[in-house]
Amino acid sequence: MIVIDLFSGAGGLSEGFQSERFKTIAQVEKDKWACETLKTRAFFHFLKKHGDLETYFQYVRNTHSYKEIERSREMVYLKYPELKKKIEFEILNKKFGNPSNDPEASSSNQVIRLIEKSAKYNNVNHVDLLIGGPPCQAYSLIGRSRMKEAAEKDNRNFLFYYYLNLVKEFKPKAFLFENVPGILNAKKGKVFEAIQEEFDRIGYTILSGKEGEHKNNVLNFSDLGVGQKRKRVILFGFKKELNYEYPDFDKYKIHWNHKLDTNSVISDLPFLEPGNGDDYAVLEYMSDHSRHLTDYQLLMRKDSEGIMNHKARPLQNRDREIYRLAIEKAKEGEQIKYFDLPSRLKTHKNEKAFLDRFKVHWSENIPHTIVAHIAKDGHYNIHPDIKQARSLTVREAARIQSFPDNYKFEGPRTYQFTQVGNAVPPLGSHVMARAVSEILK
Repeated sequence: MIVIDLFSGAGGLSEGFQSERFKTIAQVEKDKWACETLKTRAFFHFLKKHGDLETYFQYVRNTHSYKEIERSREMVYLKYPELKKKIEFEILNKKFGNPSNDPEASSSNQVIRLIEKSAKYNNVNHVDLLIGGPPCQAYSLIGRSRMKEAAEKDNRNFLFYYYLNLVKEFKPKAFLFENVPGILNAKKGKVFEAIQEEFDRIGYTILSGKEGEHKNNVLNFSDLGVGQKRKRVILFGFKKELNYEYPDFDKYKIHWNHKLDTNSVISDLPFLEPGNGDDYAVLEYMSDHSRHLTDYQLLMRKDSEGIMNHKARPLQNRDREIYRLAIEKAKEGEQIKYFDLPSRLKTHKNEKAFLDRFKVHWSENIPHTIVAHIAKDGHYNIHPDIKQARSLTVREAARIQSFPDNYKFEGPRTYQFTQVGNAVPPLGSHVMARAVSEILK
């Protein structure tokens, strides 16, 4: 089945559909480094299909800096020149918008023409499914409180029109639209009403879930077997005449033979002091053969020869002491509050705002939501091991998001964190892909 992926990010949503043998002919993403990650992931899938993962790992091992990507890729292109052409057609580094207002933006028609070229290259003449979710900051309750009136004027509120335009053009049987729960009540529900009306106008029904009351259709990815509490809305649209039902995600949720908690997700990753590790090298797995790996960890290690993107942020002594206090509190089942800190560790006098700025992914609890703010600081994503007393690395955050260890994130570490924080968990998208596949077939 043929798929177009819009607002692709690092590819978490399309990864699940790839595993269910959907063929993605185009991924459209505005961020340069996310697109570089998509290209590297295309390397992985192409080379695995050709039984040559050794070339993939050779590329990974030989890339010592994000500045060397193109030079490092040449060795792969020399061996598989068709791969370069495939990537040029299928991965589109384009920003939706009005070119007359934003010279960096591309109109819907410009993107449509590029996707049509990719369809011709792939020898396909139809699209079965369109997936993706426009950036959600303007729909988010937190985002709106921060931006206040500016949110009403934020162009991101209207990015779904570009999504709509591509549905109208390619006429897929169905589409999947992932977003934050705030989309259901943004502007007192008017944003979602507008979305329903606009899709109805072009001949599509859109459902927020199985329940008639939209607020009851918020999905927690942990209920699907993902090792993270992450609430999202998955809108499912389809041509009216097809009269589909909402996909049965519960039918395909992942069942583990162990408790899903922080320990079972990341405890096998190499021990790091703050500032240690490597952003680009492939680190070896810990060699303690007595260590029992969970099924989750074994799945994450599949088709991988080591750990990438595993470097800890450096920490000031004051912050590291706070992290240790936060970990001690977490042991007691509590989250440390700012007013709990000794006066010598406080940096401001306001003890009413940002009380929850320090939070531990406690070993025996399911991890809390990884969001893009992790790119700015690690205070809300503290590792549970008091001996390490640091924030999560990109790889640890990616594990919680269910990205396999062979998934390499490109670019400076800040951009790697942003890609992980904004992503749809691949294991969740795998569940969704199976459920949607059943309907489309």
